Amino acid sequence: MRRRPVTDVGALPENAFSHHAPIWWGNLLMIIIEGAAFAILIASYFYIRRNFDNWPPPRTLLPDLGVSSINLLLLVISVAPFWYAARLAHLYEKASVVGLWLMVGVLFGLAAIVLRGFEFHALHTRYDSNAYGSITWTILGVHLAHLLAGTIETFLIGLVMFVGPVEKKHYTDATVMAVYWYFIVISWVALYMIVFLVPRFT
Repeated sequence: MRRRPVTDVGALPENAFSHHAPIWWGNLLMIIIEGAAFAILIASYFYIRRNFDNWPPPRTLLPDLGVSSINLLLLVISVAPFWYAARLAHLYEKASVVGLWLMVGVLFGLAAIVLRGFEFHALHTRYDSNAYGSITWTILGVHLAHLLAGTIETFLIGLVMFVGPVEKKHYTDATVMAVYWYFIVISWVALYMIVFLVPRFT
């Protein structure tokens, strides 16, 4: 009978960052799935566009760039506190400091959610007006769901950092949350260009 090699993993650390942590892979797979959903929305947008001679349809104004551009800038800037919180988490800095920067990220998230309400109005169409209204409202709505989920999850992780008990795995959670927020911001950059800029060039 052949003996199978056995390795003692007792000396390995219980916590890790990046691809060494199982939660990192779970987060990556979730990003891939949700990214595919955004890709389907984008494909649907351009498929619907082919059915119209004018885009937006007649009697529909172009979407406003004002509030949408402000929200885009806000989200891009919001990367900074998440990046810094992740950097501090990697260094196992004081939990309350990591939590503070996560809460700064929460404030950015709340501001983006409020501005999203104005962005719906900036579309100058209702969700049930026509196919154009339906797809643009759906794109903004689905991304809003990501904003809500990301903001709530960041708040909960930040809260743990403040009230405890804090374990090393919570530092990993902070870095994973930062990566997910990067995905939210990058996806919105692409969606912003499609919803608010594409109609101006077609």
